[in-house]
Amino acid sequence: MKLERLPLQFLPTFIIAARLENLRAAAQQVHLTHGAVSQQIRQLEQALGYRLFERRGRGVRLNGAGRELLAAAEPALQALEQGILRARAVDAGQGLRISVLPSFAHYWLLPRLPAFQAAHPDIVLDIDASLAVQDLAHHGFDAAIRIGAGEWRGVQAQRIADGEVIPVATPALAQRWQTALLQGDEGLPLLEHDVTPWRAWFRARGMAESGRPLALFNDAGLLLRAAEQGFGIALVKSLLARDMLAAGRLVALADAWRPEGIDYYLVWPQANDNPAVQRLLAWLQQQL
Repeated sequence: MKLERLPLQFLPTFIIAARLENLRAAAQQVHLTHGAVSQQIRQLEQALGYRLFERRGRGVRLNGAGRELLAAAEPALQALEQGILRARAVDAGQGLRISVLPSFAHYWLLPRLPAFQAAHPDIVLDIDASLAVQDLAHHGFDAAIRIGAGEWRGVQAQRIADGEVIPVATPALAQRWQTALLQGDEGLPLLEHDVTPWRAWFRARGMAESGRPLALFNDAGLLLRAAEQGFGIALVKSLLARDMLAAGRLVALADAWRPEGIDYYLVWPQANDNPAVQRLLAWLQQQL
């Protein structure tokens, strides 16, 4: 069936009725009569050509076809509602949709959003936090913050920060660090990110590996959170740990080390001419 022939206006009522499996309760939620809800469901079924509910006396139960439609319709309607809200925000100002890593969003960007808003009150940021490397043009992003060597096809890239890393720990664990290294303590708990393994850090400093690998994380934010909770000693990006170090919740245990190919970049589609991207770039360079 072609989408233009589907009575889309009945989908919100269907979704509520499908969740509740009770037309009278659904009618109360959508502020319609029981008869009006029944009529909308019948019209939707007639347009589709198959039943969505099994009628049992005065009650209804969602059938297999109804469950399939609910699984597709509910997230689609939620996405449409979110899109409408984003469009409203863009209409009220200059919209900028960006993709960022969750760790960068949580530990660096969010605490500094008030400063960005104060500097650029007319720009409405639409932030999508994801570990995935998004296809910017295909998914409608104006820009993204990525980690790498600056070589991505189809985008322009500008480095905004070094990717240096440092070992950090809570003050309590920090007291064990120097003694443990000198004595080769194999019991020292080590936490690491899959991009920056401890063995590379020890090798770069000309030291024999020591300590006990305790956990491996694919998200730098979780790694940093584990270190803050005293779970172990973590090798983390200096940029992400900056606020925790300043607050004394974590202690730096050695000088920063800069591996190759893990710097921070702002990237944007080559064909993108949104002036807000350049304003974001200038603000990031100033802050970083």
